[in-house]
Amino acid sequence: MTVIENPADRQPIASREILSDGPSLHGTYRNTRFFASLDGLRCLSILAVIWHHTGVHVDEITITQQGHLGVDLFFAISGFLITTLLLREHAETGRISLQAFYIRRTLRIFPLYYAVIIIYIIAVGTLERSSPAGGEFFDNLPFFVTFTSNWFVELDGRVIFYFAWSLATEEQFYLIWPTVEKMLRGWRVLVLLLSVLIVREFAELALAHGWVPADHFAVVVALSVHPAILGGVALAHILHNKRTFNVVWLTLGRWWSTPLMLTALVMALEWALPLGCIWTLMVLLVGSVAIRESNGLAPLLTWRPIAHIGTVSYGMYLMHMLTFNAVRRILPATGLDDPWVFFPATVAATTVAATISYRYYESRFLRLKGRFKRTSAPVLTGA
Repeated sequence: MTVIENPADRQPIASREILSDGPSLHGTYRNTRFFASLDGLRCLSILAVIWHHTGVHVDEITITQQGHLGVDLFFAISGFLITTLLLREHAETGRISLQAFYIRRTLRIFPLYYAVIIIYIIAVGTLERSSPAGGEFFDNLPFFVTFTSNWFVELDGRVIFYFAWSLATEEQFYLIWPTVEKMLRGWRVLVLLLSVLIVREFAELALAHGWVPADHFAVVVALSVHPAILGGVALAHILHNKRTFNVVWLTLGRWWSTPLMLTALVMALEWALPLGCIWTLMVLLVGSVAIRESNGLAPLLTWRPIAHIGTVSYGMYLMHMLTFNAVRRILPATGLDDPWVFFPATVAATTVAATISYRYYESRFLRLKGRFKRTSAPVLTGA
């Protein structure tokens, strides 16, 4: 769940300075410090995830059963934004400060994450301690704390706090990828991305044919590398380079590109097309809103209520199951025990909780984070 955290970066594109290469399309992109429409995509992502856990899944409408893929869109956004930050830092300073990067990541991710874990410990210890689910939560707690649940905890909705798998996936990306960007340049990065995807595909093939057991650690680790994140990384490199940017602009830089990509993604989800197709469309959608601020959906994606949900989406992701369980206990007492009410009630309650957290708790750490900003590139976070 990636957000821009410095309100000063939210400048209209007309007021931004143009880089030294002149008022070119690529120069404007390279000088963009706030990709405004990405907040709208984060909003769509978190609403999809909350729908997956709280909404009504209609058999005749396939897309209502695809909400879990909202996480994949978050991955594409994170891969793109984090890599863009690293590329711009290297371009402007000639180096990448790993220390500054990890301090910024820690200040953004850890305070809320561990605060929510403490809340879960108290809630589960009070309400579920003697239940099998409660016992399993405490057994899994070391993996939640160390961001390794995607390797050691079965991805089952009955496991309390199981959604932490996606946060583990992102944290592992943050741990490894800055060093890769520091050591490799240009085409070598894309070759590495392709190699990782091939290894992952081979692991999928080996698992499908029964050549290795599903719990083989090497296979688990290989499959924990998410293609949508790698797609976001590749997108960042393609847009950072002026030559490839100009080629991509011909298709993704049109006014109609974003509406087209979103429509194609919705159709792919409804038709349940292969995941590779869906991930590719997600990456292209991210590219279409980043490459052109005045895209065809910008008025909707930057509408204040939608942008706000995108801004606090990290907190919403961490807290939505807590609020959902509260909603399930409270609504029956009000006579609104209707499954169709759970989703809007959970969204409303989660938005309020995440807004309070962002304004009065997370913002304290975000201000500290600004001290480690090394370049004029966007200050980006992800979870």
